[in-house]
Amino acid sequence: FPLVLVGIAVLLIIVQDYLRKSSRTWKLLNKFPGDKPLPLIGNALQIGFNSDETCARLMQMWHKYGQQTFRVTMGTENWVMLCEPDDIRIILSHPTELSKPLERNAAFKPFFGNSVSTAEGEKWKSTRKLIVSSFSFKTLDQRQETINKYCDQLAQIFDRYKDKEDVDLYRYLKPFMLDLMCDSFMGVERNFLQNVDHRYFKTGKNIIKILTNNYFNHWRIIESIFDMTPMYKEMTETIKNIRDLSQELIYSRKAKTRKNNYSEYIDEIEEEKKKNAAEDLCLLDKFLNSKLPNGEPVPDSQINEEISLLCFTAHYTTTVTMSHTLYLMAKYPEVQQKAYEEQMMIFGEDKLRKATNDDLGKMKYLEAVVKETFRVLPTVTKIGRQLQEDLTLSDGRVVPAGTSVVVFYEAMNMNPRLFPEPSKFDPERFYGNPASYIVPFSAGPRGCLGSGYAWMAMKSVMSTVLRRYQLSVAKEP
Repeated sequence: FPLVLVGIAVLLIIVQDYLRKSSRTWKLLNKFPGDKPLPLIGNALQIGFNSDETCARLMQMWHKYGQQTFRVTMGTENWVMLCEPDDIRIILSHPTELSKPLERNAAFKPFFGNSVSTAEGEKWKSTRKLIVSSFSFKTLDQRQETINKYCDQLAQIFDRYKDKEDVDLYRYLKPFMLDLMCDSFMGVERNFLQNVDHRYFKTGKNIIKILTNNYFNHWRIIESIFDMTPMYKEMTETIKNIRDLSQELIYSRKAKTRKNNYSEYIDEIEEEKKKNAAEDLCLLDKFLNSKLPNGEPVPDSQINEEISLLCFTAHYTTTVTMSHTLYLMAKYPEVQQKAYEEQMMIFGEDKLRKATNDDLGKMKYLEAVVKETFRVLPTVTKIGRQLQEDLTLSDGRVVPAGTSVVVFYEAMNMNPRLFPEPSKFDPERFYGNPASYIVPFSAGPRGCLGSGYAWMAMKSVMSTVLRRYQLSVAKEP
């Protein structure tokens, strides 16, 4: 009897695999280069089961298939890895293909719930609309003073290391960015720069590890199995740590606004004044004063999801990009020197004065250095969309509905047709050029709302560092 069951199972697998490969979907996918997927596991053997090696193996596949767009199957899910700029523009600018890949959402939701990053439809639209004005150019102009305040604190810390031991810049850039987020957008001063070993920063390292593992290890979405693993316990503790900080921010802001009779002020002002005041409200206030469709206040649990997402992603991605850029300027002294000379042209003899938005706009070479850093060491190597309808690419090939299209930044950035000598670190390729092939903050309807603020923070910090210190590499990371 057991042999009969095994035989039936094998037969079902064979039939399912035959039907799948006879389908319209597979006929369309087969027009893209890629290895033949095995039943149930797809191309898991080629990609491997070690998430740390996944990116390297996908790059190997890109080279194997002629440095072009290719397909890969993860379990039973089909991916098309987009590597051509024209195709990437098509998907990122698409007005209706806005859904994130199933695997990506499954990895994100335990940490950030149904926040703006994973939400769809009206929930996504309403949340994004609520957030967008906090990152408008009008409000960003007002935030430079806060950025400068924390740049000064950062410089005071770095001054302690003059003529002494090496300094781990990344260790201090993390609390710097989290302080900025809490002060600028949550209306709460937390002074993480005075507590650089706070448990939140150790938690951040775990988040990236767990997210990556969950994304590329397909079996982890099977909750009954994953819940029995040590990784589940670690994930639960990590989620608690990030949610605890968000709840502390919510409680602190509520206490402050109650003390200032803030809610009473909101109720009493005229409608027009309310509209104008909304431009100046901190982002957390907007969430606290928002309503559900039924008129009830948004519960703290939903606000917590949004705050957890914003605080973590904003501080982590910006910190990593700044660290990469400063490292590369330390590694290439000629690049650092040219960036320093640009700073001297902008600030003249008063090189310690605070940067203005006008100053930041003049830092064209520094901007080129950051863009080249994005290319060589992308903070985010892939983003994706889950297709709801067929998608026609620039060469006429069609990606069928239900497929995950993955923007493979890492491959595009190393394409010698786009970037001659791609292994060479050369900011000149972006100096005076529009950099149309670099989209580090995504683009289109689901592009990053905080990109303008991130540029302000990054330029301000690196300007502060370049004008005060000379960078060198202590040891290769």
